[in-house]
Amino acid sequence: MSPDTTGIRALRPDEVPLFVELRREALAEAPLAFAASPEDDRGLSAEFMRESLSDPDSAAVLGAFEGDRLVGIAGVGRLSKRKQRHRAIVWGMYVSPPARGRGLGLDLLQAAVNRARSWTGVLQVQLSVTDAAPEARRLYERAGFREWGVEPRSLGEEGQFVTERHLVLDLD
Repeated sequence: MSPDTTGIRALRPDEVPLFVELRREALAEAPLAFAASPEDDRGLSAEFMRESLSDPDSAAVLGAFEGDRLVGIAGVGRLSKRKQRHRAIVWGMYVSPPARGRGLGLDLLQAAVNRARSWTGVLQVQLSVTDAAPEARRLYERAGFREWGVEPRSLGEEGQFVTERHLVLDLD
């Protein structure tokens, strides 16, 4: 891929360090947009992420690349319990500020939904978004997600709290 091209694809285990670097940026740049913090985020563990990427039939992290530079990420995972396997969750979606405004967020989201759709029996995709990320919420709603629940004061940091909104996209 040439440096002036952009592509969306699943990350490989050897690309985990790129993911960890961008994930650190996301948590620092938008602390109240993510439930995780740098101190407790499993996504910052290279070992955990390599293990997470080892089963492409139930989990993936999609990356938006500009040349060889990772500029956006979105995780998607199928719930593991037998009675919940009809559901997938999109998590950790983030596009670096210099790469925003070019449709990468929508491309990442569509790639995550398409991955979930490829898993036999998945009927819906869910995600959560806080009021600290209104642009993300608008993106999700434009993509067809609809709100099904609201959790007031879901996240708090240094005395500041945000509401979390739970959204779903029906695939059937």
